[in-house]
Amino acid sequence: MLFRPAESSKQIVEFYRKYLLTTFKTNNDIYNRQLKEQLSEDGVIAKGPYISMSDSFEKDKTLRELAEEGVVSKELLKLPKLHPDRRLYKHQVEAIRKGTTGKNLIITTGTGSGKTECFLIPIINHLMREKERERGTLCPGVRTLLIYPMNALVNDQIRRLRDIFADYEEAGITFGKYTGETLEKYSDALDEFIEREGTEPIKSELISRKQMRESPPHILITNYAMLEYLLLRPGDNIFFNEQNASKWHSIVLDEAHTYCGAKGIEVATLIKRVKAMLNRDDIQFFMTSATLGDKKSNPQIISFAHSLCDVHFDEDSIIRSSTVPPAKPQNTSKLDFSIYRKLAEKIRSNFASKHILEFIKEKGITIYETSDTDKTLEKTLYFMILHDDFYYEVRHHLLNKIKPLNLLADELNISVDDITDFIVVASNAQIDGDKIFEARYHMFIRGIEGVYVTLNPSNKLFIKKMETYKENPKDNDCGFKVFEITFCHNCNSTFIVGQTEAGCLVQKSRFNDDYSPEVYLLDGVYDEYDDENEIENKFIVCSKCGAIGRASSINGLSCGHDKSNYNSLIKVKDVGDKLHTCPCCHVVNTQRSILRPYFLGNEAATAVIATALYDELPAVKVKKEPMIINDPFFGSGLEKLIEKRKNLVKQFLTFSDNRQAAAFFASYLQTTYRENLIKRIMTKICEDNLKEMRHGVRLRSFVSWLEEYFEKYNIYHPDERKKQSWLAVLKELINYKAMNSLQNMGILYFDLKIEMPENEILQLSSDEMATLFKLMALYFIKDAAIKLPITLTKADYKKLLYAGEIKGFILNYTQKKHVRSWLPATGRENVRTKLLHKLFTVMDNDTILKLLKSIWEILKYNKLIEYDSDNGTYLLSSDAITVKAVDKLYICNECKTVTPYCLKNICTNPRCNGSLDEYDYFKAIKDNHYYDVYHNLNINDLLVKEHTAQLGSKKAYSYQNDFKNKRINVLSCSTTFEMGVDVGTLETVFMRNMPPSPANYAQRAGRAGRSLKSAAYSITYCPNSSHDQNYFKDPVSMIKGTIKPPSFNVDNEKIALRHIFASAFSFFWRKYPELYKKTIGDFFDADGVNAFKKYLESHPEDLKEYLCNILSPDLQRHYEISSYGWISKLFLNDPNNPGVFVVAMKKYNSDLEELENARLDYTERQKDAAPGSREDRELNWKIRDIGKSINTIREQRIIEFLSRNNIIPKYGFPVDTVELMSFGKGGILDSLRLDRDLFTAISEYAPESEVVADGKLITSRYVRVLNGYAWPEYNYAICKNCNTLNRFLWVEENPKECKQCGHSLPKVLKKYIIPKFGFIMENKEPEDVGTEKPERTYKGSISYIGDGTRIESNAYSICGKKVIIGTSKMDELAVLNTSNFYICKVCGYGKLYDNDADLAKEYAHYKPDGYCCSNKILYPYSLGHEFQTDVVLLKFVSENITEIDVAWTILYSLLEGLCRHLSIDRNELSGCLHWFRNNEFSGIGNYGFVLFDNTPGGAGYVRRLRDISTLIGMLEAGAQVVNGCTCGGEEADTACYSCLCNYYNQKQHDILKRRYAIDFFNSLLNGEKKWWGKGKQERRAKNVFCLDEDDCIDGIIAKILKSE
Repeated sequence: MLFRPAESSKQIVEFYRKYLLTTFKTNNDIYNRQLKEQLSEDGVIAKGPYISMSDSFEKDKTLRELAEEGVVSKELLKLPKLHPDRRLYKHQVEAIRKGTTGKNLIITTGTGSGKTECFLIPIINHLMREKERERGTLCPGVRTLLIYPMNALVNDQIRRLRDIFADYEEAGITFGKYTGETLEKYSDALDEFIEREGTEPIKSELISRKQMRESPPHILITNYAMLEYLLLRPGDNIFFNEQNASKWHSIVLDEAHTYCGAKGIEVATLIKRVKAMLNRDDIQFFMTSATLGDKKSNPQIISFAHSLCDVHFDEDSIIRSSTVPPAKPQNTSKLDFSIYRKLAEKIRSNFASKHILEFIKEKGITIYETSDTDKTLEKTLYFMILHDDFYYEVRHHLLNKIKPLNLLADELNISVDDITDFIVVASNAQIDGDKIFEARYHMFIRGIEGVYVTLNPSNKLFIKKMETYKENPKDNDCGFKVFEITFCHNCNSTFIVGQTEAGCLVQKSRFNDDYSPEVYLLDGVYDEYDDENEIENKFIVCSKCGAIGRASSINGLSCGHDKSNYNSLIKVKDVGDKLHTCPCCHVVNTQRSILRPYFLGNEAATAVIATALYDELPAVKVKKEPMIINDPFFGSGLEKLIEKRKNLVKQFLTFSDNRQAAAFFASYLQTTYRENLIKRIMTKICEDNLKEMRHGVRLRSFVSWLEEYFEKYNIYHPDERKKQSWLAVLKELINYKAMNSLQNMGILYFDLKIEMPENEILQLSSDEMATLFKLMALYFIKDAAIKLPITLTKADYKKLLYAGEIKGFILNYTQKKHVRSWLPATGRENVRTKLLHKLFTVMDNDTILKLLKSIWEILKYNKLIEYDSDNGTYLLSSDAITVKAVDKLYICNECKTVTPYCLKNICTNPRCNGSLDEYDYFKAIKDNHYYDVYHNLNINDLLVKEHTAQLGSKKAYSYQNDFKNKRINVLSCSTTFEMGVDVGTLETVFMRNMPPSPANYAQRAGRAGRSLKSAAYSITYCPNSSHDQNYFKDPVSMIKGTIKPPSFNVDNEKIALRHIFASAFSFFWRKYPELYKKTIGDFFDADGVNAFKKYLESHPEDLKEYLCNILSPDLQRHYEISSYGWISKLFLNDPNNPGVFVVAMKKYNSDLEELENARLDYTERQKDAAPGSREDRELNWKIRDIGKSINTIREQRIIEFLSRNNIIPKYGFPVDTVELMSFGKGGILDSLRLDRDLFTAISEYAPESEVVADGKLITSRYVRVLNGYAWPEYNYAICKNCNTLNRFLWVEENPKECKQCGHSLPKVLKKYIIPKFGFIMENKEPEDVGTEKPERTYKGSISYIGDGTRIESNAYSICGKKVIIGTSKMDELAVLNTSNFYICKVCGYGKLYDNDADLAKEYAHYKPDGYCCSNKILYPYSLGHEFQTDVVLLKFVSENITEIDVAWTILYSLLEGLCRHLSIDRNELSGCLHWFRNNEFSGIGNYGFVLFDNTPGGAGYVRRLRDISTLIGMLEAGAQVVNGCTCGGEEADTACYSCLCNYYNQKQHDILKRRYAIDFFNSLLNGEKKWWGKGKQERRAKNVFCLDEDDCIDGIIAKILKSE
């Protein structure tokens, strides 16, 4: 059967709904019933499917016809992979015609429209024409530059070119990619190529840097970051020199929509530099993107293209796809709809085309014959639909629209099944690839944010968060307080999680800084307390207002509500929401909480949806063909349908928003699906062998059956099947008590083959005696202490048991590791003695011990346990175990343990006092998700792989290729697959979260729909974030939301200046290549600075001309290009306005000088220390560390130094990128590329963080140490009063007071290091990833750490209110991971501790190479990252902003206002809060606001606030944002995506309230009708924050205001 989007959507939703109800079941039937009802309501957890319809792309001429016309060279016809005889789309022909004339083009034709051919054919044609002119030869030199935003697209394009030119090597057309992956030497590149591709490169492909320098390729492919390097480094200038410049023809910017904001300005200026370097104004440009906007946006698109490429574009430059409706015939009629139903059934059942055509003919419908039966059917269906009136009704209601399928069905007055039947038939109706229409389905499923209830007498349940519930909203009554509930995963007891504030129990968001919850038992049998602590733990709460108090209180509650509203609660946790022991069922989990909140992790929810989706995809194509029987005796014409089966490969893509989420999901889905599949197979074995299973089969036999089924269904590699069969059965055997075990589902259980006589002493029958021994044998089974016919590794045992391998049991007590004792220690009890005490209450302790010992001896005598000579222990014999179909089960009435064994009705849980009752499991599993999975899941294996940026190019290519060739079922992708990467034919895409924007959604959804005979299907899961839930409410706004073309003003002073400096270095090093040094220390030592300065002071004419070509007249005047006035921006030695190189040099020299002085000081002090003394050793350590720090500063890479100090463009350069390296055994992961920007790495790669990559779990252990160098190190303290980060060089004297508020700082400051050399993983074999989420630590918020030395302070009066603005061109911010790391200074070993109270810890450890480290002392450090950008400090001193919720709301309103006023993308700016003392309000602490550019080094956006018109514009636009929204109603007590919320500030969504910002702007407006302002600028050369000894920010403000 084919995939049925509408029906499958229902099945997927029902699958997910049943999972939620099974997972989130409590012991409160009232709540359970309401939860089921709410989850069953339309639109609550699922919306859709939505359907969209469009016509096929309009077709035009073939490439051969264009060649005959002379539009393109006939040489192109020799490239069969260009399909010369296939009709091209009209937009492709239009692009080829215009492209071959040299016109600049903007190709924006949607996903799957063949954009690449639009520029590739004109490019190849140009080379062919030149070849014709040059009589068959082409000299080396770049003709076309292809620029991509990411290497995955570079690699995809290189493969396409390789494919095109594979059979055309004699042409001499060459191509090559030049990226960070391209190796220098040809021999190294060749080895790498052969290893990756399995063959040698074709002659046309250049694969090494050396090759390309010696003979530049005709088509050069790179990314924009590498293009900057090519322009900058003297050795790579060959591509642009005079010899090759004249040959350049075109530049292609693929995925041009990514060049927005500051990145767009950077790339635009980069393009200008390329053109200027070539001295060419006639370069042709091709821009492509699927998401630039519609026709209404044409003016903005043209403006964007001109800004980016600096060439002429007009309306005629825009190439858009055109769709064409089929020509409507003159005569149409209404076709009997039953024909569509029958046709859809036959198509889904894969009847042969001949059979379907006969059915159509029987209905009197014209057959349109062709030479091919399949084509005849497609054409016949096409014209059949074309003549049907219903088709035109569908077009009227749906064409170019998006509607829920059920709404469309209602409008057409038919059922949903009928409309889907019609679409199935229409999807197979086409002529030469032209479908009668294109259909796309869009489905959305959401997670639940939690479950909230009111208490007795209301007893209402909600799956949306709310504070109060009123049955009648207009009633003046206070209503009922709503509480969040959670439950025990074992017994389903219900708990309330809340926080006591002002005598009331309230909900509290986990994102709140003061989140400190308490846990109360609401429903469940509690027996943890005695008479003494019952009074202490018992509380009453008012269901109306939440008032809470001890039940023992004489006065009761003082809220005034009737006692009928009182509910009894029992407090079980004072602080925190993690409970490790259930007070009702006594289940214990020392690792995780036994409480399960009512929300799912993304992995669990999306794995369930992915499983349902995979199950719905067709696995087999059964083609039914008629066979005519001609028999001489019985006549002819007898017909019989013959089935021909063909296995299909189920496939889909999944998208996640970050690489770790994608990597972990690949492993999580693989693991959980395989576990469910194996349980499904075990269930099938039971069904297929029911008679034998009722009597019981030996464990070994059951394992053999499982191995046979693995072979039948092609699961696991043949060499692995035996071992995996044993592992699967063992896992089920060990986890027999699990809620979702096959035993608890009433399918099978594991029994013991034992017969025992009646025992008069114990007063047990023979059956009871057998049961007793079976219960005792379970202790062996629980620990996997079983004698097996196969050998298991430690890794195998770790998969089976959390604690790892248990080597077996011995009789007497032992403390040996991994060995269990049968008898307890003297004077103690164990679980077995406790059970025997419950069974035989009259026995004393000695008798119980004797009995337990006797049981051991009987187990030995009956050979139920066997001696293991390897370990000296006893193991349960696997031959004693049988597998049986479940006949009867029992359940404990207290702890809910389910068991097939019942002895005296006693529960075997040693902590439980409950009794066993017969378990009606048929009733319990009626709607159980797992029962359905184990019985109904289609048996198809699943192979999942990740595809993210952390895979090496070879591995990524391998997985991509395997997916295209149907060897991988699911690719779990990050954004690497979002843009244009070829994945072959594909129908289905699964997005694991709502993409950030409609443009992202269009790109991801566009990966589906590449199959000719099916409709595209996209399903999106919306987790519990505000962003996802917002778009779930209105999915159409995501599916067809407004896509705005990127926009930017290329005349950005800040960015332009960096390009001026980069150009200057490029020209300088081209003239003096010997001064291009690897390190900044070598550059300074070679007197490179003076040489560079002298070069610039000579005013080289070629550089001036070059700069005039890349800068606008305004920027030329501003920077005095003609007179070289811009040199002062580099070298001006003015304390008030120093040049950036002077600042960088001073910082460099100052850091070295401070370190040298400290080293001198310590050296002098060492002279007075006794040799070999502790003081002598400590001083020696410090002197050595200082030497390392000096080397670290001197050995910075020169380009890193220049970009880090914002002298040259910073984008794309790996200056802040660090690596997680392998060492020793970790080297097996050489196929990975584990690198991250330092901002992210200080959390993802920090010591003890777990990283998932390609199915392996890698643990980071070391902060990398470079021999002879030191990490940058700082002392710091976060002020408890104002939260300001105070940071100082580690060699400086520690201050006593906060620089911001003056409060005392701790006497002992903490330290942080900048791990600029990267991290190293543990020196051990990486483990396979399980289903536990990887552990990691997290970084905090961004903090402003600038010292204020170069801030320009401005005082304004805005509508009579006082505002202070401080702007800085290159200020510093920092982000810290303040987890309690203790790190070795010698080898970088890092370990996490619960606290950092100790100044050092002694811990023996190993170095990365596996040898013992000589140092055993670990020191406490945080991890930090610092970056520089443009910063603005805003202080509204006339307002009294003291509440943090208010401050965050105002901050985001200011950011929104500034972005809208400047017409820049919201992602260009960020901000944080900044405390200051406000003298306008008696020195009260207030929140100010730090606004900064996200572009490293700054983009000049926030500094425009120096202009009062920009400040007023920001305030005016911000006020319009919050006043123009309607969220929260008149109260405005929330915020939404139309005003302040966005994808990146989700952490604050719960606390943002539009009302706060409205009140702020109203107060600032001061009763005026219009915003106005005036002010005077005050410049401060240095120490703006401390002009006098005791003058902090409040003093500065006062002085500035006084000067006004």
